[in-house]
Amino acid sequence: MSGGGLRRIAGAVRQNGAWNRVQQKLDHVVAVRTEPSLGEVRERVDRTGEDLRAELRGAVDDLRRHVDERSDHLAGDIRRLDDDLRRLSDAVQGLRDQCGEVRFDLDRLGPHVASLEVRIADGERSGVNLESDAAETAESRRLLDEVSREHERIRVRFSGLALYEERLRKLEEARWPGSSGHPTAP
Repeated sequence: MSGGGLRRIAGAVRQNGAWNRVQQKLDHVVAVRTEPSLGEVRERVDRTGEDLRAELRGAVDDLRRHVDERSDHLAGDIRRLDDDLRRLSDAVQGLRDQCGEVRFDLDRLGPHVASLEVRIADGERSGVNLESDAAETAESRRLLDEVSREHERIRVRFSGLALYEERLRKLEEARWPGSSGHPTAP
């Protein structure tokens, strides 16, 4: 039979009242036989859906709690870092102030040290033999020794200051790379 003939027969059967009654009976039998199984399937799907929704709600709540805890922890870390940064900025400013004071002292003491060096060099070069008694010679030597010691202490201080300035320069360079050790104003 051709496809068109089968369609005509199927159309005629559907329009037939007897066929409609048979179709209704078949639908009823199928519904009666399948309804208990479908009910169980529906219940399982509903239970599974509710279980999944409850599980998802629980997972979302756990995730929300975890994110809130991490956010609180990170906010605390940020506050601590801000406090540390503020303290470090204050410390760096204190070091800058101290460095300025040291530079002032160096600039002020530089000419005095140079003068002392010239006087000591002149005293060492001087071949003048001054006549003096033993007490004056002892006092002169004591004064020369004291000046030499003070001169040595000043040299040590200057070398310490130079090391301090170098260290400060390195710290500033590490803190503000590429800016010649000076931060840019915000």
